[in-house]
Order: sequence, then C-alpha cells, then structure tokens
Amino acid sequence: MSKLAKELNELAHKTGDPFEDLTILAEGNVAAYNAQKRKFLVKASGVVMGKSQLEDWVWLDLDPCVEILEAAEKQGSTQALTDQLNKVLHAGETPDGKIRKASIETLVHVVAFHLMESTWSLHSHPTPVVALASSTKAAEHYKASVFPDETVLCGPVPLFLKFAEPGLELGLGVYNGVKDYINRYGRNPGQIILGNHGLCTFGTGSDEAFATTKMAVKAARVRIGALSAGGISFVPDDMAEKIAFRPDEVKRRADLVADKTK
Repeated sequence: MSKLAKELNELAHKTGDPFEDLTILAEGNVAAYNAQKRKFLVKASGVVMGKSQLEDWVWLDLDPCVEILEAAEKQGSTQALTDQLNKVLHAGETPDGKIRKASIETLVHVVAFHLMESTWSLHSHPTPVVALASSTKAAEHYKASVFPDETVLCGPVPLFLKFAEPGLELGLGVYNGVKDYINRYGRNPGQIILGNHGLCTFGTGSDEAFATTKMAVKAARVRIGALSAGGISFVPDDMAEKIAFRPDEVKRRADLVADKTK
C-alpha cells in the first residue's frame, strides 16, 4: 500500500474526529501531490473522513485537471467541460489498482497543487467557519485578520469567495480567486473561506495543513465572539503584513505547526 495513502488516512481521521467539529458524514476531503509523478491522491467520493480506509484514496493525473480549469477560465463552466471532469473523476485508481470515483471537490486541490506550490490540501466544513461564511456580511467578516497568530499561520488577509456549486463551478471559482489574490498580493492565500460552504488550507506537509485549519477555526470563533460583543476590530493591514513576514514570526510559524500536530 502507498505510504502517501497511509499519511492521508491519518490526516483524514484527525480531521474527521467528532471532537474537532471539522467534518461530519461524508463532508470534506484531503489530497496530497507527488510532483515527480505529476499525480495526486485524493479521497474517493462519499467516504467519511473519520472512517476512511487505505483503499479509499485514488490517484489522478494533475495535467488533465489543469487543462479543464484552463478551458473553463476561457469558456466558463460548460456542460462539455463538466462531462470531461466527470470522466476524469470516474477514472480514479486506488493504490491497489481498483477504479473509483474521486471527490466532486477535487479541483479545489488541483488549484493548490498547480498555482500555490502546495503538496498538501485540506478542505473541511468547520461549524464556526460555515456559520460566518453563511452570514449576510460574510465577506466583511473576512476582510482582514483578527489576532497575531491567525496572521502568522493563516496569512494577513483571508481569501473569501462567494458560494459556487460543488464541481467545476467551485473549482473555477477557486482557480480565478487564487489567481486574482496572487496578482494583488504577490503571494498565496493561507486560508480560503468558501461562502456557505467551508474552509480550505494548504501546506508542504499534512502537519501544516492541519495546523492552519485549527488556527482558522479558532479565528472563526474569535470573530463570532467579537460580533456578539459589539463587532470585530481587525488587526490593521500594515501591522498584519509586518507581523506575518517578520523573520522571528516566520520561524514561529514553523514552531507553531510542529507544536500543533503532536
């Protein structure tokens, strides 16, 4: 069995632990990229994160998925491209050679691997994040960071995206949103908030992706607490930028990632 599948399985079980309140039932998914093979492993469709098994992960080629996104950028979310995506998803191959359909949200991970230089991508549905992302002022709640450790671990400015139907439309929305973010800030987003949907975090290892998710969930709870106490006071943009990229804070980010995954 694939070592990568074992690592994904461990992360899925942590993410699906009821104590964490990150996913229930078949919510959420996770993927990891092998740059040498230009392939990635992603959760098969309908699998419960907390109960995943080694045979519940499927390999897909990155390039055909990227081609679909690039075509959708030019043409929009067409039925022909949706059909093409479904064909790709249905061709997932488990580590032991069986064919299973990949998660409908696979393209979210493709964006991370193609545009963001990430090798791990975690998508979850934490209750506090979904609550804020479903509010009438969701974009306003996520216009900036709210405390230093969110800035350090999740980045100074979250990327908030309006609701999009899971599948090609969602993948295209994330693709365009990340490209716009990179063009504006010259870096990758640390957390992506999907309107009425959930959270995406990333990393070069499973520990980083999970630690960022945990911090993003705390940041959502802090926002909800601040709103109940009169409103959110955001960290000023210039200070958030300074904190996030100070050398000592960059080092502390690495320390926080290590500490939160023990």
